[in-house]
Amino acid sequence: MSKYVVGQEYDRTVLHAAAKAAGLDPGIAYRGITVVGEDLCIFWNPFKKLYANAWIDMPREFTYSGEGTLGHQVEKGGNLRLMQHGEAGAPVLLFVKVARSGSRWLHMGEYQVTGHEWGTSKDDEGNWRRDLRFTFAALEQPAHDVTTKVPTLPRAAPPVPPTEAALWAALEKDRAAGSGGRRRRGTRTHRDKRLSDPLKTAYVVQRAIDFGGTCELCGVEPGWVGDDGRPHFQAHHINPDIDLVDWISALCGTCHDRMHHATDRATTAVQLRSKIRERQEELGRPITTSEAVLG
Repeated sequence: MSKYVVGQEYDRTVLHAAAKAAGLDPGIAYRGITVVGEDLCIFWNPFKKLYANAWIDMPREFTYSGEGTLGHQVEKGGNLRLMQHGEAGAPVLLFVKVARSGSRWLHMGEYQVTGHEWGTSKDDEGNWRRDLRFTFAALEQPAHDVTTKVPTLPRAAPPVPPTEAALWAALEKDRAAGSGGRRRRGTRTHRDKRLSDPLKTAYVVQRAIDFGGTCELCGVEPGWVGDDGRPHFQAHHINPDIDLVDWISALCGTCHDRMHHATDRATTAVQLRSKIRERQEELGRPITTSEAVLG
């Protein structure tokens, strides 16, 4: 049971000082995700424009960006704590800043982490990177309406999608830093799960768009667009252990199912790999053999 009252405003500096005075973890006062005393809290400042931070259904559901402003976001610190809380079903306390200046924060109540997904965005230096977006749901309906106190600000505009060249440059930077071609496994919270690199997913989707916006297998448009206004493709790893863009394709939903369940999926995979090689060669990008990656 939270010791804070839903709908009441709190001075954040006082919260951190009180935790420290009680001999508890005072947290870090400038972070959006931090522990205060015994509680994991989100301090959402709507006056800082982050596209991932938005209400889905105020005050019941919202999305929130993971922590980390420079470079790739990772499963550490506040991000890892949110994942662990989600797995344990433990509550996260939400505070929303109600004025641009000062330290007035409205307590919205207890929320549960319902999931997270990887995406791409620009960091504070303008470099494309992997990021995390968490989703939350209220553990109970507030006893009174708090929505009238929440600042109503327009949502930040989505970033302009990166070009193929910008994504390739980001991937080359990773490769130069020692990033291999084996598909990454989840760390700690998702140890047995193969993860899709969002930068590489974004790359193959952009490649499909640049080549006419059609499925890289059947050559037909997906038939619908996502919230970002772009054709909806699904990334398929031709070899599930190789995470390189010349081994990943952008498929429509039907073809993605085909590549996992059809009786001819093995021979179809050879044809798909050949088509992707041709596109990569046309773009002047290198081609990698499975032996070079897996040994």
